[in-house]
Amino acid sequence: MTVTERFVDADEEPLRRIMPIEDYENEPLVTLQEATKNLQRSIKKINAMVRIAKKNYISDPTNNLTVDEAAAIYLYTIEKKKAHKTVSFQLNRILRSNERNELTPWLSYLRLFLSGLNKLPSIKGTIWRFARGDVTGNYQTDCVWFGFSSCTGIKLVLDRFLDRTSMYTLFRIECINGKSIHNYSSRPDEDEVLLMPGTYLRLMSKGKLQNGLCFVHLQENVPQYLHPGQPLEFSSSTYDTHRTDQYFRSPTIQPNDQKKCM
Repeated sequence: MTVTERFVDADEEPLRRIMPIEDYENEPLVTLQEATKNLQRSIKKINAMVRIAKKNYISDPTNNLTVDEAAAIYLYTIEKKKAHKTVSFQLNRILRSNERNELTPWLSYLRLFLSGLNKLPSIKGTIWRFARGDVTGNYQTDCVWFGFSSCTGIKLVLDRFLDRTSMYTLFRIECINGKSIHNYSSRPDEDEVLLMPGTYLRLMSKGKLQNGLCFVHLQENVPQYLHPGQPLEFSSSTYDTHRTDQYFRSPTIQPNDQKKCM
């Protein structure tokens, strides 16, 4: 058994200027089948995956998600032998790129996915994520992550399944707007917490641990020059309400350095 790929993809974050996402909020809320009909070219056997999600999702009346919203989250967590054929991989690949035209087929699913996530309460606490290799040099001060960042609330989940012959960077993140999706996941044992696209992170420390792992300690935060309710300058959110749908309408601050965080 190996750790789910999306928990160890922090090295895929571009840490550079990304075009804002527009138009998704104009999409109507539809069924998951309808929301994914344009993804058949991108995701092989997407219809079968949707059927699995609709059959196996866990109903949780606490947060008032619809069947299709809950199933959209479940669909995001479905893994395949080849990670690049999953919904999470393909969606994040586009979110982390400037090829905004590639996002068009995803807008309907993105609308449904975010509608469900917005109904979940934001959580605060320490969560964990990994990257392959030593990426500490890319983190100088503050930065922004543009994909949906899969983290876990249980560090041992990642420790248990990592290849000890390879180098990794451990991210310890103090989050304030995490979305716990383990109740809606195909792998609830992974205790998955999502950070939304456009999450602003402050560098607290970095270095190497005694076990050979590199580490980066980050704190989710609001830039000091922003007033409450003021959106970030280049892509993503208003932190006073923490609503996911505003992560895409307004612009978010970006690092000046095209290769490293600010």
